[in-house]
Amino acid sequence: MSASDFTSYLDTTGDRSRLYLEIAAHTGARRVLYPGSYLDIAPSYVWPDVTYLDADDRATRMFADAEVPLSLAVRHKRYPGDPLIAYIPGDYTRTLPELPAASWDLVISLSAGLVSEHATRCLKPGGYLLANNSHADAGLACTDPHLRLSAVVGLDGTLSTGGLDRYLRPRRPPHPSRDDILKSARSVPYTETASAYLFQLRGS
Repeated sequence: MSASDFTSYLDTTGDRSRLYLEIAAHTGARRVLYPGSYLDIAPSYVWPDVTYLDADDRATRMFADAEVPLSLAVRHKRYPGDPLIAYIPGDYTRTLPELPAASWDLVISLSAGLVSEHATRCLKPGGYLLANNSHADAGLACTDPHLRLSAVVGLDGTLSTGGLDRYLRPRRPPHPSRDDILKSARSVPYTETASAYLFQLRGS
């Protein structure tokens, strides 16, 4: 296994470093939890302490040689100090409940299923959830009374905190309930689309 496996993945799927830099500037997060990460090592370019979780065998093999992702993070990091990278193999629906509660500043949920159902407990008070809607997690987060929409990232990659009431409005009201989304795992079609949604845990 080599660093090229990680970089080839970023080249193929798109490097999200710009998105992560926007989120970092807005949140001030330092400790990040990334369930369903696969080979997206870009968070370690932006944040100094990232815990990755994935059930895929290839991801597990790639992260097993800790020097490979670490060398990439050292080469591309935007922060002082040494990167801290942890990897937890296995289905996150089983591994997340074993992690300490209220211990991370940011949870990333990008096209990895209903991450927020299992990971919100891991957020510190005032912590953030970054989610998209491709696997319904933005819709699920919208139904969580403990979370509030803090910002959106538009299709042009720009983060915005204004006009948030335009977002998360279903094309066909009413908005599906939490139970409906958990059962169907289907994305909710919204009248206004964003590439990502940033929620904040209430209590800050």
